[in-house]
Amino acid sequence: MSIPVLRRSECHVWWADTGPQPVGELAAVLGAVEAERAARLHREEDRRRFVTACWLLRTVVGAQLGVAAAAVRVHRRCPDCGGPHGRPRILDAEEAADRLHVSVSHAGDRVAVAVCPSAPVGVDVEPVASAPVTRAATSPAEWAALRVLPPYGRRAGFARLWVRKEAALKATGHGLRIPPDRVTVSGPLEPPALVDWPIEVSPAEVELHTLDPGDGYVGALAVLPGGRAITVSESDATDLHRTAGPAPVGRGAR
Repeated sequence: MSIPVLRRSECHVWWADTGPQPVGELAAVLGAVEAERAARLHREEDRRRFVTACWLLRTVVGAQLGVAAAAVRVHRRCPDCGGPHGRPRILDAEEAADRLHVSVSHAGDRVAVAVCPSAPVGVDVEPVASAPVTRAATSPAEWAALRVLPPYGRRAGFARLWVRKEAALKATGHGLRIPPDRVTVSGPLEPPALVDWPIEVSPAEVELHTLDPGDGYVGALAVLPGGRAITVSESDATDLHRTAGPAPVGRGAR
């Protein structure tokens, strides 16, 4: 499977499983900081999720830039503490007229990487089975929408609300520094939309998209298109060559 080089009007989400591939093979493309962080993760499932996410990000970005996955320079400095766990930025694309924007999410055995050449993006995935239905994370309007659902549908409904909120907050870079109950999104049975939040970006400037991460999961993508028309697509990364060799396709985003 080759990786297409994205046009400025495109945003693509790649999905990967954390299961079959040996962690050591995926870790071959990691940078020193990533490898050190992976080594500090004591639980096998946490380490596997993190390494898979690093591999997938480097693989798809390397294809956009025309470089090997191991050569991609990823910056993750946290704005609060300075640690290497902040929102990922691709340093190789910083000088481009339109920066290559990326977002990463992982939960359970699913990993998502979103890439857009021209607009900030945020992606989030959550397993429905472990989504806690809590009023503390919802606005009054969202809680009312959840209460009318049958009990068996509330967990999935809450998960849909949550991924929309987190995707939007990732796209702006605020993350969960903004309390989720101060962010209002459309009801779980309605098309995804940002309704209200306490930051300077107007909700009308944020596009929300429902993603398809597979059975038992829900996902959402947020894009800040800045007036551009952005086409969103998804694909499974199962067939990508998991090596540290040259990227599958040539030079950077158009």
